[in-house]
Amino acid sequence: MIQLAVFLAVTLLGVLAGHLTQINPVTGSWFPVFASFALVVGLYGSVVGIDLEAIRRRKRLAILIVTVAVPVQILATGGLMYLIYPLGVSFLLAAAIDQIDPLSTSTLLQDKEKMSAEAKGILRVWAAFDDPVTVLFGFLILFPLVAGQSAGVSLESYAFGLALNLAPAVVLGLLYRFTKILQNRVVASIVLILTLGYAFFTKSYLLAAIAGLMLRPIPHRYLERVIGVLFYAIVLVVGMALYAYGVDVRLGILLAVVEFFVIQPLTSVVLFSGTASDVFRIAYAQQNGLTTLLMGIGFESLGIRVLHILLPAIIAVNTFNLVVNRIYTWKESRGLIV
Repeated sequence: MIQLAVFLAVTLLGVLAGHLTQINPVTGSWFPVFASFALVVGLYGSVVGIDLEAIRRRKRLAILIVTVAVPVQILATGGLMYLIYPLGVSFLLAAAIDQIDPLSTSTLLQDKEKMSAEAKGILRVWAAFDDPVTVLFGFLILFPLVAGQSAGVSLESYAFGLALNLAPAVVLGLLYRFTKILQNRVVASIVLILTLGYAFFTKSYLLAAIAGLMLRPIPHRYLERVIGVLFYAIVLVVGMALYAYGVDVRLGILLAVVEFFVIQPLTSVVLFSGTASDVFRIAYAQQNGLTTLLMGIGFESLGIRVLHILLPAIIAVNTFNLVVNRIYTWKESRGLIV
């Protein structure tokens, strides 16, 4: 339980830092830069660990996850929350919480030692590619319905953002498919720096994930260390924001319980047909972090208050994840689970 203790300790340290400094990190001018950097590196780092052969064998399931599973999860979570908290904001909360944070996944997958490589690959794909789906679904579909107006989010802006992601990705794909230039580590490193730099400045987060499929010049063990530092930096920022905004603990925990113990397990059981251990690990893999916080900030900037619910939900979901998976690993290691 050391990781759980460190996680909670860093969160409390963030709350203390927020109290002592009276700084709200969300409103800081540096926060958008930090957020973009963390998302670009986190998405890239998550996808780099994908077992490509395993994904090729389960390509149809991977596509199903990002095109069907995520939208269904959002609607199911939003519907259940609406029965308890009958406001349209319930669906926005669902869009923000219904994603598996790539930074958290990269850090916490080490707790899933007995999980098959194929299942780990599926989970990493889920974590890497559900973020764009939840962001687009939340802002382009649900927000106009809840707020009664598009608030500047249009089909044109969506198409432009998609082009920013896909145009460089097509170039990378052509180089990867028809040349051997990316097999040279020096060239691949230069292209990687340029690609991630472009993704950072244009907020092309999908491109960062796609780059992880084709550009892998950095040993993954080094990248994992960077991801670990970023993860706890994010936890510290969340703690500071927790102090600055105040919380609705009741609704936050309720949202976390609905997503972690109901919707994610049901979706996993329906879509994944691996071993019982793999299904359990995926069913209780829900983790949230920066992306959830960023969606909350976006909704807040558009006049919809959600952060006071999302912040305790983030803490609760990550705590549930650590506790449930640690207990399962402990039982598994002692032969109590076959």
